[in-house]
Amino acid sequence: MKCLLVVPRWNEVEEGLSSSGRPYLDLLLNCFGYQEVDTLEVESDRAFDPLSVDEDYTLILVQGEHNSRLRRSMISNLGLSLGLDSREAGELRVMGARRLVDSRGQNVGFAADHRRRRLVIFCEEPIWPIRRTLVRTILSFQQSQHEESGHSRRARYASCWMVEGESDRDELASLLEIEGTGSASAIRLLPDGDLAIRLSPFHGEEFRDAVRQRLGSRLYAMEAMPLEEVLNQQLRHAGLRVAVAESCTGGVISSRLTTLGGSSSFFVDGCVVYSNEAKQSRLGVSSVLLERHGAVSAEVAKAMAHGALQSSQADLAVAVTGIAGPEGGTAGKPVGTVFLSCINRDGETLDCSRHYRGDRQRIRQCSSQTALHLLRRLMPQRLSSQKVVLTEPNWDP
Repeated sequence: MKCLLVVPRWNEVEEGLSSSGRPYLDLLLNCFGYQEVDTLEVESDRAFDPLSVDEDYTLILVQGEHNSRLRRSMISNLGLSLGLDSREAGELRVMGARRLVDSRGQNVGFAADHRRRRLVIFCEEPIWPIRRTLVRTILSFQQSQHEESGHSRRARYASCWMVEGESDRDELASLLEIEGTGSASAIRLLPDGDLAIRLSPFHGEEFRDAVRQRLGSRLYAMEAMPLEEVLNQQLRHAGLRVAVAESCTGGVISSRLTTLGGSSSFFVDGCVVYSNEAKQSRLGVSSVLLERHGAVSAEVAKAMAHGALQSSQADLAVAVTGIAGPEGGTAGKPVGTVFLSCINRDGETLDCSRHYRGDRQRIRQCSSQTALHLLRRLMPQRLSSQKVVLTEPNWDP
């Protein structure tokens, strides 16, 4: 099956989590049978006819605003109308369509099945934050199609597990016994350097336990989800506070940690220290250390993390320094060389060095991903009495 994602032009940002949640939205929809997700950009002040879209697209997801011409044209072209909502005095609802209601009970759009062959959904809010509402709407539609086809058993769906790094991609592929592109399982390399594993619904618990044991702490989510969202949940639950010191990433780590609501409860400080002078004045990195090892070094990364922790009220601090390119590399430290350090109040540290390949944006993105993983890994050491329990989501309509 194919899905068409319709978004206002220039709506998707290039760095950070987009409002639609791609590529995580793609991974999520893959689990429910939509193997292709294409994007169409439209002007929000122009009409759009979903019936003009190729019939191969059995799901059309549209993101827009409540009072936009885009929404009005869709209602008209789908043969729907507006009428008074008996449950909400004075409110108009789309007649002949299903209301989309989020977890707060707020109306966030509508869904209409066209001739029971295609589902069209209009979202008045960014798609990714209301994905659970969307999924249940999609699965309800699929289940009704399943029953109309004469199948009495409930349809089963794949799972998506998020895994740190790609070091043993081939070994994992062998473990999952992938045989060509037609396999019900798949491993996908993400732009940030992590892996997404799609498990078939027919893989039993014994097999899943074996995969989970093999992955160990590299498994950080059992559903399609960005790492910053995982950390947002875990840090808020644990009551821990974080500080960040960045050089080559230029604020990307801080941006990712604060991209979701509730971040003020755990994010206390973030500083970008590009120059050596800034590293000295803001974080107390010694000039001797900089002269002896250079700004891009494990020693300076550790000093930056220590300075960020000492100058804030944080429980954890992470720092990064590196060469994002395209200039600045040397034979000893080529473009893509990055050093990271994470420290907590107990003095425990996690340090690592990486050599990322790709353009400047990819190096910065991968560096920020590794920094978030260091926070994730050091967190359980700070909270030895707590253990993060991963579970698969319940998508029942």
